[in-house]
Amino acid sequence: MQVDVEQCKEHLAELLGKIHFGDEHQIIITQHGMPIAKMTEYPASPRKYKLGVADGKFIIPDDWDVKDAEIAEMFGVK
Repeated sequence: MQVDVEQCKEHLAELLGKIHFGDEHQIIITQHGMPIAKMTEYPASPRKYKLGVADGKFIIPDDWDVKDAEIAEMFGVK
């Protein structure tokens, strides 16, 4: 898709929506019929998960699983 600079100024929010929602993969912005810029979706940053982020935040008691058999029996699991 190509749009003139003036159209881009008037319809910027709409054009950004087309890129964001995948209706267009790129939009070429022209001035006097000559391409001057390309609008594309900015790639999402990958989430960085840090192992051990809760280390030291809470303590699991030694007897945390004492009632496993009782709970399993309540759900019909033996």
